[in-house]
Amino acid sequence: MSKKRRSSKKLSRPEVHQPPSEPQAIESLTVFWSLCIFATLVMVIVFLILRGSAAFLQPEENTSNTWTGFADLLLFSAIVSGSVGGILTPIVQSQRKRRAPKSLQLAAIAIAISPWILLALLVARS
Repeated sequence: MSKKRRSSKKLSRPEVHQPPSEPQAIESLTVFWSLCIFATLVMVIVFLILRGSAAFLQPEENTSNTWTGFADLLLFSAIVSGSVGGILTPIVQSQRKRRAPKSLQLAAIAIAISPWILLALLVARS
């Protein structure tokens, strides 16, 4: 059997790097925006779970315990991150070449507003 000789050319093809479609600053801003919105959603859900479980386990009025304190801290954090995410929504959409779908934009705004609505409900209840 005869051995085949390999050519002296490079066996691997040179990698062709495509230029990024968006500047890195815009990509970073988009990631920060999406993390703010996602963090707000998680904090609102955990807030509702903690408040609901505290109300279910301790039905007496005006009880202050660790769960409600932690839930209030989560609501404050959700208000801060939701406000940042809500402010960044139009900025990110105007800077990007490919905009997010309209349904995602509306969901982001709804998530950003939800902690403020919960705060208004808590204040009205007190």
